[in-house]
Amino acid sequence: MKRIIYIVLFIAISNGVLAQQNMNAKKASRILKQADKQMNLLKYAYAIPLYKTYLAQGGKDTSAFKQLGFAYKMVNQYDSALFYYTKASNAGVKSGNIIPELQANIGNFSNAVKGYENLIAENKTLLFDTRLYGFVNINKFYADSLDYKIYYTKVNSPYNDFNPILFKDGIVFESNRVLTKTKRKRTKIETPEFSWDGSGYSRLYYLPNKKDIRLDSLIIPEWKDKKIDFNSLYRGTSNDNRIIDKSMGYIPISFKQDSSIVLFSKQFGARLNIGSITFTQDGKTAYYTKNGRSTKQGYLLEVWEAKFKDGKWKPSNRLFFNKYSYSYFHPAVTPDGKRLYYVSDEPNGFGGTDIYYIEKNEDGSWKPTANAGQDINTAGNELFPSFYDGNFYFSSNGHPGLGGLDIFKLGKDARGDLSVINLGYPVNSNKDDISYTIKGSTGFFSSNRYGSDDIFAFDYAPVYITMNGSVAVDSIMAPGKIVYLLQKNDIGRIQIIDSAIVNKNGAYAFKGRPNKDYTIVTYDASGAKYEKPIKSNDFVKINDTYTKQVALINIPLSAKELAAKKAIQENIESQQQVTITKLFAKTVDSLMKLSKEYLELHHPFDQVAIIKKDLPGYYDLIKKIKVMKGRDIVIVSATDCNGTDVYNEGLSQRRAEHIYKTLANISTNNVVVKHVGERELLKACDDVKKSIEEQVVNRYSYVFIIDKK
Repeated sequence: MKRIIYIVLFIAISNGVLAQQNMNAKKASRILKQADKQMNLLKYAYAIPLYKTYLAQGGKDTSAFKQLGFAYKMVNQYDSALFYYTKASNAGVKSGNIIPELQANIGNFSNAVKGYENLIAENKTLLFDTRLYGFVNINKFYADSLDYKIYYTKVNSPYNDFNPILFKDGIVFESNRVLTKTKRKRTKIETPEFSWDGSGYSRLYYLPNKKDIRLDSLIIPEWKDKKIDFNSLYRGTSNDNRIIDKSMGYIPISFKQDSSIVLFSKQFGARLNIGSITFTQDGKTAYYTKNGRSTKQGYLLEVWEAKFKDGKWKPSNRLFFNKYSYSYFHPAVTPDGKRLYYVSDEPNGFGGTDIYYIEKNEDGSWKPTANAGQDINTAGNELFPSFYDGNFYFSSNGHPGLGGLDIFKLGKDARGDLSVINLGYPVNSNKDDISYTIKGSTGFFSSNRYGSDDIFAFDYAPVYITMNGSVAVDSIMAPGKIVYLLQKNDIGRIQIIDSAIVNKNGAYAFKGRPNKDYTIVTYDASGAKYEKPIKSNDFVKINDTYTKQVALINIPLSAKELAAKKAIQENIESQQQVTITKLFAKTVDSLMKLSKEYLELHHPFDQVAIIKKDLPGYYDLIKKIKVMKGRDIVIVSATDCNGTDVYNEGLSQRRAEHIYKTLANISTNNVVVKHVGERELLKACDDVKKSIEEQVVNRYSYVFIIDKK
């Protein structure tokens, strides 16, 4: 009997548990259905708590992890997005390259590299290779970080503020801020909620004067998930979308808007999103983005034209390229109004969103649309084109970068081919960086690096490093030597960046860019190249000057030079063993006893030419020798004491031979040369303490005319 009671009791309990499980499964299914609906309507702020509740109730659909990760990504909550995408991946859900990209977003580039390496092992694509290259070489994007100084601006709010456009003396920008007014102790929301991220719809705002726009302080918003009233949710029908909206109340964030910021123009309308505007140079034509017709994917975006007439902006027409199946947005017009860039998600591009353009005919009509091409567009997303000071800028997550969307400039490489250039840190970060504007050396851009989109101002001035070094030959300073600064360009060719002549103290200075790889090159007396690789990092900043000390370059003597040096030394030593009188006897002294007919010439530092003031006498000598016959002509050339003994021997020989070539060719006289290097100085040298100018007396060439009789 007891057994029967226990069996009946067990069956009753089991049926109760199954009923409870069925009820929970039904609730979970209903929550998932509502979450998917919000997701399809791009209402990510609403979808997030629904997916989380579904999973907490024991939901088994693992795609919810991926959806939840995507929703968090779209509201800039990258840590949470990575958490749920990782769960989805562990459950076997494929998510392409999103996980390594999220790793980069949170600054974990080593994991981003590993993620892309795994993806490439499974499926090699150009996009994967490109992004991997950027993350492997992440340091190169920080190389020019000194060129920019960035500032926070007073237009920012706890909401999204972005896409600053220069207009007159100020800027026009987009914001989804929610403005509030307090009246009779009740709060009135002036802008309806746009539930992508739970903020307001985008509007265009205007700061008429950007003079005092910069600030030092930051506004960092705090993300909070929406609260769900599940009683309201369960009472609604499965297809009643309004129930879910009403069950999630919105509380606006309190902030104080600067009084100089105003709504740009009411003529553009106030329904849904209005934004992404661009102006022709005369300020009379604008192209802007707004929501178009409603579809199953929500309200798509369209590009419209507006004209400024009678003191008002008047929307004139929806541009011809807008199709009802896709979105068109982010217009950017060239100053002359003849070319208009825009972005679209049409499926005929290179992948993701692409940048397109249209051009005007002479009669003002538009030509057919054209894709901006594969130099710009990738398998990723290209967005926010802009055109300033003759340069084209855009944002992309398909070119090598620091993570998320980076800002790029279209330039030319060393061959003259089009090349996409990453603007680098601090304009770019591991988050999304967009909408670049510049005029002269100042400008603006937007970034969500602190949570919401913010507008930053910047000053741009390329920084150069002064690299100081010295050159010696056989450990003796080598003034007059020429040194070169070389660098490989982007196609591997060697370019001369700078050159310098070593001064009297053996020192030189180069101007180079910071954090670059260079090579310093010079040559020894025989013409053999001597090079030293250097990096322009580890510099020192004093005030606004950047300097780097380069290690001494000491050029060793070759075997031939060492032998010559030894011979000279032995000769000097042998002379020193004679008398003091003979030590100071000079060749020119002996020749002066033989002839009073001679000319003294002098040379510039480290040159074989003759100084300007001696040229008239030299030309007269040439005329005289032309008509002479039966004479001996003796040339004695010397150098000052700057440089090594071996180098100076060679220099004095070259000076004598330079004069010999002229005189030997104009007459039949016997011409003899003698070079004495620095061994027969006419003025004391004091171990190179005398200036190069003072040493000109030692840089001599005497030409003696001796009668054979």
